[in-house]
Amino acid sequence: MEVTVSLDSVWNLIQSLSIDNQKWLADKVYEEIAHKQQKGKALVFPHRPAGKEISPEVKAMVTDRLPVDIDIEAEREKMWEEWAK
Repeated sequence: MEVTVSLDSVWNLIQSLSIDNQKWLADKVYEEIAHKQQKGKALVFPHRPAGKEISPEVKAMVTDRLPVDIDIEAEREKMWEEWAK
């Protein structure tokens, strides 16, 4: 069941509330607005043209081989010990 209420009626109802209840209602309205605005904003990532090659410098920043003599398990243990401090 849908009910239509005029904004004047809503305003009169709000004015009849105590100051604390008006503040609480205002906080809830602002939270709802902020939530809806965040929901609507999608992340926009830059796009590169389909035919453009990625430079070797950029590839080196994101993909690289690990050194041959590295002990991954020892490094992982060291990492956990540092995080535990």
